[in-house]
Amino acid sequence: MYALLFAEPVLDRDVVRVGTREGIFSSPLIRACAQGDRASIRALLIGFWPFVQAFERAIDQRVGHLPLRPLVERFGQSRVKTFFSEAREAVREMKEEEGSHALLWVAGAKELGIDLNADQYPQLSSVENLIQASTSDDPVEFFSWLAGVEYLAEELSAYLCHAPAFISTFPSGRWIWGEAHNAHDHHGPSHLEIDEDLARAYHPSNDSKIVGATMGANIRRCIHLFDKAADQIQETLVQPEKVS
Repeated sequence: MYALLFAEPVLDRDVVRVGTREGIFSSPLIRACAQGDRASIRALLIGFWPFVQAFERAIDQRVGHLPLRPLVERFGQSRVKTFFSEAREAVREMKEEEGSHALLWVAGAKELGIDLNADQYPQLSSVENLIQASTSDDPVEFFSWLAGVEYLAEELSAYLCHAPAFISTFPSGRWIWGEAHNAHDHHGPSHLEIDEDLARAYHPSNDSKIVGATMGANIRRCIHLFDKAADQIQETLVQPEKVS
């Protein structure tokens, strides 16, 4: 089991969550989804699918390729040997779970008659920006980015899974992707805690204020790009349903 290197978080997670919620609650797309607007829900599932799919691949590319030298220089050879093994396993576990989460996204769309594997939907520029930003070679930026995505997934899920009009659009009465991110039954540290721990471990500074500022800026950028993508999806993909 992954053991956190730092006992206390460097970020105030409640503050980050509030900032994340502000973007989600103010998004016309997300609000329309919460109100049960089928065109908006369809746009959400189609528009963000390329990022959900690519995010899994971004984690996969990191498995087995975490840089060792910065950790040895900071924590010493013996400590890093155990840490590195656990860190790789943690990232591998994230990849496996995100892979299953991608399948849950597809399954939710299929309930509404959307075949995301049909490869007939456009990939918007703002979503491409999200994808590109998730492939950074800088481990501090990369793990901060993973943390940002976790904040977004948890807050989006908490909002929509408690919106009856949204949930009732699914024949099963459940949004299973949202439920997976809305549950907090982790054995050991959560993905969010691991992401922040790894970002902090790779940061060259021991000054918690400097580290927190860097991680916070990366996370805010992630949230900002998500908000921009939601706006473009709403403007581009939301089409009124035809009345038969």
